[in-house]
Amino acid sequence: MQSRANVRLAVVGLGSIGTDVVNAVRSGHVTGIDLVAAAEPTTCPTRDELLEADIPVYEHVQDFPWHQLDLVLEATSQSVLREIAPQVVREGVDLVILSAGATLDIEFLPALLELADQTGSKIWFPSGAIGALDVVRAASVGDIESITLTTTKHPSALTNAPHIENSNIDLDSISSRQEVFAGGPAAAVRGFPQNVNVAALLSLAAGNPDQVHVRVIADPNAPVNVHEIVVRGSFGTMAIRLENEPSSTNPKTSALAAQSVVALLRQLGSAQRFG
Repeated sequence: MQSRANVRLAVVGLGSIGTDVVNAVRSGHVTGIDLVAAAEPTTCPTRDELLEADIPVYEHVQDFPWHQLDLVLEATSQSVLREIAPQVVREGVDLVILSAGATLDIEFLPALLELADQTGSKIWFPSGAIGALDVVRAASVGDIESITLTTTKHPSALTNAPHIENSNIDLDSISSRQEVFAGGPAAAVRGFPQNVNVAALLSLAAGNPDQVHVRVIADPNAPVNVHEIVVRGSFGTMAIRLENEPSSTNPKTSALAAQSVVALLRQLGSAQRFG
């Protein structure tokens, strides 16, 4: 009997999450996955380490050795995802998407899925900094009445967010818990592209972004990043609260975001599956 072949992975983006994933794979914490390439246009320690280990690092995904790849991890930004995703899928390679906020573009995701149907590619979405997406997917089989996501972060984690700048919110003047945004998921990910991609994940799992309401809270006393999710539907009610430690290298994201990618890669490299 032929043994199962390892999944050949390329990582696009060697920032905080990309580096954590690369280190996990290279240290043997992800069996069944081989790191064969990366893409990173800027100089960084991880880029140098991979080159020293004879793992090629390209400036652009166009240069990837596509015949050697099974899977590409996007760990960059919404704008970069829009650029690279069609080429990855066109090559018949599977894609793991981290910048899920881009999927709320009404033209981007349907076109990508149509292309994937033609080439046989699979598109994967890690659970990121939240949990219970399996419950939301199951709830969508019945009727979902509402989904509320409340994200609470220290004001420093919201620095440079477009919504903060466009609304002229002075984060330094916030001395107590304060709501800085309330609205739908599309507006949330535009206003906080590095903070609330989880809103897009909930929308994808539910199948209807109109069912999702997002609140962003700035709290100078918040020691960790907090996501609170309440789902109501014909199945009943689910309420979950996650107190996530921020990434040690990027306070705008949670450490769990990288861990969720590692968990997904472990599943893809294994015969075992969770639904």
